[in-house]
Amino acid sequence: MNVNQEKIIDQKSVLRIIDKVTALPTVPRVLLHVNKLLNDDDVSIRQLGDAIESDQVLTSRILKLVNSAFYGFRSRIVEIPQAIMILGFNTVRNAVAAVSLIDLFHMKEKFEGFDIQDLWKHSISVAVTSKCLAQSARLTMPDDCFVAGLLHDIGKLVMAEYLQDTFSQVLKLTQGGDISFLEAERKITSVDHAMIGGYLTQKWQFPQRLVDTIMYHHMVNRNAADFWLHASVYAANIIVNNSSNMDIATDKLLSSCPELSEVVNRLGALSEWYAAVDAEIAQASRFFLEDNSL
Repeated sequence: MNVNQEKIIDQKSVLRIIDKVTALPTVPRVLLHVNKLLNDDDVSIRQLGDAIESDQVLTSRILKLVNSAFYGFRSRIVEIPQAIMILGFNTVRNAVAAVSLIDLFHMKEKFEGFDIQDLWKHSISVAVTSKCLAQSARLTMPDDCFVAGLLHDIGKLVMAEYLQDTFSQVLKLTQGGDISFLEAERKITSVDHAMIGGYLTQKWQFPQRLVDTIMYHHMVNRNAADFWLHASVYAANIIVNNSSNMDIATDKLLSSCPELSEVVNRLGALSEWYAAVDAEIAQASRFFLEDNSL
């Protein structure tokens, strides 16, 4: 599907196009099936395992991920049902989502001022930072934070694939460096990448806590289904975007909301805390970006 649009200014026009996207081409049907199964409280380990094992490539990738340093199990997990029993339904769903996302970041379309590898590195950085933030401050499930961080900017990929003229116009506005991608979007269209990402992941039947986190990753929303999941990714995005100047990141977080102020104070010096996180980001980047066998 190749949709070329002139300047798109209204929400209905954008969402109508997204409605035609049942899934991006490289998102396996297994991910959609797994999400659908997990909406049923009576789903069994066997049903979930059979759904995942129907895709042999995906199965091998998931086993490689769950046996990696991310999970740190001493005994090797050799089968999907074993992984489900040890890790639980939610963690396995997140592993399916994580490995399914890898191919999304290999789009062929080229845009001046946009490097897909930079977006992938940013997404990994936010994923790891939000996971570490949740762990350090004991806010919410780190595993959910990792996947939500990977997915938070997926709306940009949708724009690049299906709203190419609009995406190009947004990039042109950002070239001077005086305006952010989000600010440029809002000058051109009433639907930004966060809303697109939230809308699409809802179509993919992700849990509402993940949908809300993606949809509101540029603003604090106390009505989000899981506030601390949302806040962790929101904060991680600010930290990563201002990693060269942690004073700016700290000021933004302290002024965002009282809850985040308490978290920052609990972590101590943000620059010192992030130094350890940065090493984990490097490890994750090597795992996802440099290991082509995943």
